Amino acid sequence: SSGINAEYGEEFTDGIALRYGFTIADLPSLCQCGKPNSANHALSCALGGYSILRHNEVRDCLAELAQDAGLKGVEVERTLLPVGDFPLPVSANHATDARMDVFCIGLWGKLQKSYIDVRIFHPGAPSYLPKAIKPLYREQEAQKKRAY
Repeated sequence: SSGINAEYGEEFTDGIALRYGFTIADLPSLCQCGKPNSANHALSCALGGYSILRHNEVRDCLAELAQDAGLKGVEVERTLLPVGDFPLPVSANHATDARMDVFCIGLWGKLQKSYIDVRIFHPGAPSYLPKAIKPLYREQEAQKKRAY
């Protein structure tokens, strides 16, 4: 066996290129959003980048792990109950179709419901470079918590 599955060869070489700062082969010069494309742009762009794909991969992996661990009631993209006129902070998600990425029962305690929401961001994006990595992750976590 070659050690690298042909199906994942491109992802592997792209990952190595990202890790060591090499140019990614066959990256289109323009993004779907119309801006010049680069590895950093592709990891950050909401339109032509891979943020949603990376998010969904993590979400689906967490749901699969929850099922494999024997947790009950595992659901993906479960819609939350509408909040109506309940007084919530301005930063809270007031959308009538608000949903969490993974729902399961029994993660933290027997019959205890857990709502898991995934956040993907690119810490190497130019706007994040001046920030230290640990506070940056805490900031992302705090923003997510304020939404729910």
